[in-house]
Amino acid sequence: MSRRSCSPIRLARRPLAVALALLGPAIARAAIDPVSPDPSPGPAAPQATFNADFIQTAGGSLDLSRFERGNVTLAGIYRPSVLVNGEAVPGTRDIAFRQVANSENAQPCLDRSMLMRFGLDPEKLVARTKDDGSVRPLSDLPICGNLAAYIPGATLDFDDAEQVLRITIPQAFMVSRARGYVSPEFWDQGEQAAMLNYNVNTFHVRRDGQRSTQSFMGLNAGANVGGWRLRHAGSLSLREGESRWRNTQVYAQHDLTAARAQLTLGEAYTNGQILDSVRIRGVGIVSDQRMLPASQRGYAPVIRGVAESNAQVTVRQGGYAIYSTTVAPGAFEIDDLYPTGYGSDLEVVITEADGRTKRILVPYTAVPQMLREGTTRFGVWAGQVADNSIADTPFVFQGTVQHGVTTNTTLYGGATASNSYASGLLGAAFNLPFGAVAVDVTSSRAAFRRDGLRRGISTRVRYSRSLPSTGTNFGLAAQRFSTRDYLNVTDAARLRSRLRRGVTGDPVGGERSRFDANIGQSLGPGQLSLTGSVVDYWGSRSRGIDYTVGYGGSWRTVSYNVSVQRSRIGDLFVSSPGSRRRDGTDTTFYVSLSVPLGAAPASPNLGLSYNRGSDGAGNIQTRLSGPLGGNEDLTYTLAAGRSESAAGRTSHTESANLAYRTYAGSYRAGVSRGSRGSTQYSLGATGAIVAHRDGVTLAQELGETNVIVHAPGAAGARIESHAGVRLDRHGNAVVRGLMPYQLNTVSIDPRGASHDVALESTTEAVAPRAGAFARVDYRTSVAEALLIHATQPDGTPLPFGASVYDRDGQAVGVVGQGSKIFARGALAGARLRVQWGDDDGNACHIVIPDSLDTLETHGLHRSLRASCTLPTEGLAMKKAA
Repeated sequence: MSRRSCSPIRLARRPLAVALALLGPAIARAAIDPVSPDPSPGPAAPQATFNADFIQTAGGSLDLSRFERGNVTLAGIYRPSVLVNGEAVPGTRDIAFRQVANSENAQPCLDRSMLMRFGLDPEKLVARTKDDGSVRPLSDLPICGNLAAYIPGATLDFDDAEQVLRITIPQAFMVSRARGYVSPEFWDQGEQAAMLNYNVNTFHVRRDGQRSTQSFMGLNAGANVGGWRLRHAGSLSLREGESRWRNTQVYAQHDLTAARAQLTLGEAYTNGQILDSVRIRGVGIVSDQRMLPASQRGYAPVIRGVAESNAQVTVRQGGYAIYSTTVAPGAFEIDDLYPTGYGSDLEVVITEADGRTKRILVPYTAVPQMLREGTTRFGVWAGQVADNSIADTPFVFQGTVQHGVTTNTTLYGGATASNSYASGLLGAAFNLPFGAVAVDVTSSRAAFRRDGLRRGISTRVRYSRSLPSTGTNFGLAAQRFSTRDYLNVTDAARLRSRLRRGVTGDPVGGERSRFDANIGQSLGPGQLSLTGSVVDYWGSRSRGIDYTVGYGGSWRTVSYNVSVQRSRIGDLFVSSPGSRRRDGTDTTFYVSLSVPLGAAPASPNLGLSYNRGSDGAGNIQTRLSGPLGGNEDLTYTLAAGRSESAAGRTSHTESANLAYRTYAGSYRAGVSRGSRGSTQYSLGATGAIVAHRDGVTLAQELGETNVIVHAPGAAGARIESHAGVRLDRHGNAVVRGLMPYQLNTVSIDPRGASHDVALESTTEAVAPRAGAFARVDYRTSVAEALLIHATQPDGTPLPFGASVYDRDGQAVGVVGQGSKIFARGALAGARLRVQWGDDDGNACHIVIPDSLDTLETHGLHRSLRASCTLPTEGLAMKKAA
């Protein structure tokens, strides 16, 4: 039985007896005494009348009056979701519903403080309403019922089936707020919790008697304590018995709510949107635009590539491995990188099953940021430079500021100071008819004892534009030119370190100019894309060129993709060529087709791909992939390929991959074998462990902001919109991917949980702070369900629609068709009273056995045949038992 609510609307597909049983007052947990009369609307006329002649019964009377006005709301305490003018209000709250005069339904009671939390401005209300007696003044007493008597034009509507309270208040009486605004008082700093996020994989290659095993373990550990988020990110690399541990980031972070900023202590990257990104060990205070409403807010890139076989993909930034995974043959896409900085390129290394490697450079530069008029964004950092390529750790200070001067103009600037080094930047961004343009100039000054004084200038122009009419999108086009003696703070520190050691020559490479582009163009039924960079260096004729040009689309059920990619190549068993040697690059042409083998969602998919390098070597692959056994969480990929080297030698490769996604993480395995004796296998796992007040929960890989879901007894229930996430045996789950400082809804799908568990609600809302482990509690009740086929003492059926009560007078069911009762509650040994009129003579009692284990099962529930006896007979039967 569905447990989304205790309403018959969601139970329409069940037997009528089940639906009628839940029409009673089971929702109300505590009745509240009626209050004084309120100008509420009078009792409603019957919404429907029933002709008893159309209801087939074997005898007995019918009591249908209780159903003529639909699902009447009874007095009690409810916990509904609240919508004010169509916008959800964060958090959950208990709201009392009281019976008031002239109203058949119990009415919600709202007090002044609650209405203010919902956005009411009492001062506007007083200023805009006349004191003519038609409007009652607000007081601290609860308002139960007709809200329009206090707020003109206001309405209340409670959806009992969905447990949603809809409130409308004229905008003239509401606090003026931007769309998407969530008050800081609703920002949830979450639970005190500890977490360990892991990504582990091992990759083994054997070829021509040589072996190579590479293993990678990326860890992101931390704890949330008292509003502080403590984080440590690092990676362990193993190869041929040699291990290397690298710390990527170690920091503590806390919200500065009043400043709409984040305080960071420890190792972190400075923001590279204006100045060059620097990894420092110190302190930083940076504006967080996510704290603004969604409508007032002013990037890790997606990495795409092609694997010829079971391949390992490793992403490095600034010399640090920040991501590693294993992919199946064909095109792949990585879109879940953690952002670690915005001014450092990403190096992607693809290691094939036979040991060959490819290196792709992905530009990572932020798009120009326009700010709204009157808004300001700032960042201040101070600490030591923390870079593995620099032996010293010089002190560095960096500060940036942006301000929206007008609607179309933003001015920005920044400064960097270090040991005998200083630089300053001034720039402006304009929103022009032909696109957004940002222009800035940076001047640097670096003094060296052995190398004199170096002064330089770097100019940069960035452009962004979207043309919906032509389907063109210039995601980023940036041109930068630097004079010979221009140095950024990291280059200056590196040069100073070398000069102190007596090393002569220029180690920097002297970047002269650089052009980055990220362009998309709609063309016919598909999309044409270009991502690349061109870099020139002072004192060198070589030019660094990296690019990917691709076109993809679909025709009917067939998907296709064509691309050309330039990369740097190497080999696990041969020393890699120099990064700028002409023979160390390769231009690969790739084409692929994909078609589903059937119309069902779980149908397998057939793929065909071909790629050819600039040296003449080619590879053709055939793949078959899909869910295994209809389980979407268990998928497979089978592939077979044929390769031809530049010398004309051919080889064949067969491979198999298996991936399994569970609530506790994702696991993958792959194996391949080549006709020339090469073999490969790989194993990998990603997931997380979270310790919190309700225990230790295994989870899928975490994001920055997460939520702990707690629903006792609902083990096995799914979390909607999160594939593979279920509640564990303790009723806990951890859900990733929440948007900080925004309202997020988390919904439970009861399918998979015990049928003896009822959820009072299945959707909750929360607005977590960044990095928080927010908590969502679902109230549940675990009660046995019993289907009772009862008759009156003379063997005739019980009256249709008669109510069924327990010993405490709580309604537990209703008599449905065929004299059947579906009852819930602590039923073992209970004595139930069936009432179908106001007289004591219109009642009988059903005695339930002390143990339900011996009863037979009817469908998903236990069933019982019993006689509904008169009160005196029922007592005698109980004593005899």
